[in-house]
Amino acid sequence: MSTETLRLSHAHMAYVRCWAEGLELVPAWNRYLYVNGAGDARRARGELRRLLDELRALARAHGRPEIAALLRRDPEAIPDGTGSRIPTLEEFAADQPADYYSEAELIALHQERYGSADARSAARRRQRLRERLVQAVQWLTSVGARAPSPDDAASAWLDERVARRLEAVGILTLRDLVFWIRTKGFHWYRHIPKVGPEGASRLVRWIREHEDSLGALPSPALAPLSQIDTVALTPPPRVGIVPLERFRPPAERDGSRGTNRASPDRCKVAASNDYEAIQAWLRLRVEGTHTWRAYRKEAERFLLWAVIHRRKPLSSLDGDDCVSYRDFLASPGPEWTGPRNARRWSEAWRPFEGALSVRSQSTAMTIVRSLCEWLVRRHYLDSNPWDDVPARPDAPSMPQLRALSRKQWQLVQEWIHEELVAAPSPALHRLKFILDFAYMTGMRLAELASAELGWLRHEQLDDGEWVWSIMVLGKRKKWREVPLPDPAVEALRAYLRSRGLDPDLLANDPKAPLVARLGEESPLSAARIYEILAAGFERCANHVLATDGRAAEQIRAASTHWLRHTYGSHSAARGVPQDVLQANLGHESLATTSIYVRAEKARRHRAVRDAFGDGEPRPD
Repeated sequence: MSTETLRLSHAHMAYVRCWAEGLELVPAWNRYLYVNGAGDARRARGELRRLLDELRALARAHGRPEIAALLRRDPEAIPDGTGSRIPTLEEFAADQPADYYSEAELIALHQERYGSADARSAARRRQRLRERLVQAVQWLTSVGARAPSPDDAASAWLDERVARRLEAVGILTLRDLVFWIRTKGFHWYRHIPKVGPEGASRLVRWIREHEDSLGALPSPALAPLSQIDTVALTPPPRVGIVPLERFRPPAERDGSRGTNRASPDRCKVAASNDYEAIQAWLRLRVEGTHTWRAYRKEAERFLLWAVIHRRKPLSSLDGDDCVSYRDFLASPGPEWTGPRNARRWSEAWRPFEGALSVRSQSTAMTIVRSLCEWLVRRHYLDSNPWDDVPARPDAPSMPQLRALSRKQWQLVQEWIHEELVAAPSPALHRLKFILDFAYMTGMRLAELASAELGWLRHEQLDDGEWVWSIMVLGKRKKWREVPLPDPAVEALRAYLRSRGLDPDLLANDPKAPLVARLGEESPLSAARIYEILAAGFERCANHVLATDGRAAEQIRAASTHWLRHTYGSHSAARGVPQDVLQANLGHESLATTSIYVRAEKARRHRAVRDAFGDGEPRPD
């Protein structure tokens, strides 16, 4: 990491002034230097020494060696000549009854008990030295302290460990940090390794104290989304690259007079323009589901591109336009791309995060083709412009099984075990359970999010053996039964204990969620489970990177669906029959399950190696 000398802020100078005035250092740290974590005596003294060294150098650089010499003196080192320290007048007054003596009476009583505080007394000399030190700190503040600037390196203002964690995700400057928080919202820290809610809160507090120079943070960065009126935050609708709910095309491009519109007399959808037609199509799906979000995303992209880039209403597009859109998906311009996970109310939001993969391009075209086909069936469009678009002549992409190998999965298990041993927490216990249970059941993300403890089954088989399973509500609202191996049952029991529930699986509220929020018995959303796993895989990859770069790359790319594929791949390799695996995974077709059958791969490789391993073909 590129290191930079720590800058002197007004908070640093206030901390040194506390020392000069004789105040305790740990409370001063927690008041002024809190951004670097809670203070203790060792850290407080070490930081004071560092700051005094820097201030002495600053004084010499400005031609004031007498101030540099002054900063080497410690008022507490002045002996009082009697072997015991004489309390100051303020300390003496604090030991007296409140409001009992006047100030003059307190001075007289102090002099009577400890003698006249003339210029030769130790107390007076300490006080005079403190006054001179305070004056020196005030002068040094005027010449050396400054407010942080957006272009300053994060390492110039923050603790080295914090700066390294920020740099791991590409946050190099304070401008990067402020932009990241503005874009991600209240939980901005979730994808930054080892920056938890407490550390994030300190950083936000520090930025707010310096908003005059760094800029103000929006309210969504200061409170959970559930506590914020996002409608009030959402900017007004306009023409531009904005989310669908904010998009208002110009009247001549809204589609009310599109050249591909069918006769209004035959139209079977209540829509007078393209925006209303898309909304009618989206209402066919359940709002908030993964499918609904995917369909909205692609319709949104298509409509924005047509109006903003092609300068035509969607209902005027033809085959040439669709070919152009197909090519656009492979390389959207920089004005169309934005940071990942930017909130839809944020001005940083964009419809793309970058160029789409071949597979994602195909998915996008399939969805918008089906949109146009539906509009034709409802007699909103006269014809489907995608009918004129030939399939790409490109060769099909090489099939890839997005799963972790046994070695890679073992690395994940070792990492989570080490994390739990080093610093156990409810969040880590939950992460371990999600990893283990998803790996041993192959459940989809949405299935994990909706699962309840009442879905568990404990039954006796014909041979007398008692077994556990879980009923899963999968795609197309179909139930299936997934057997639970003993390690999955034990993982669930351990997780329930960490939640304060009964480890007897059938003794809990059947409506309790399988995966719950921390500190409460309410379910996590599918999006939140995805975020938890993605952040966990990211931290694991950073841990593994030093010893196995290839494994780290695979682990970093992993997601919830990778665990499902890993379950299928490892089950097939261990000899689980295809029909059993098909039933467990909820596949309609056995052909879908066959991608996991890799048991013959090792035998095939050994046969070829034996035949050609020495470079010469073997005789018959």
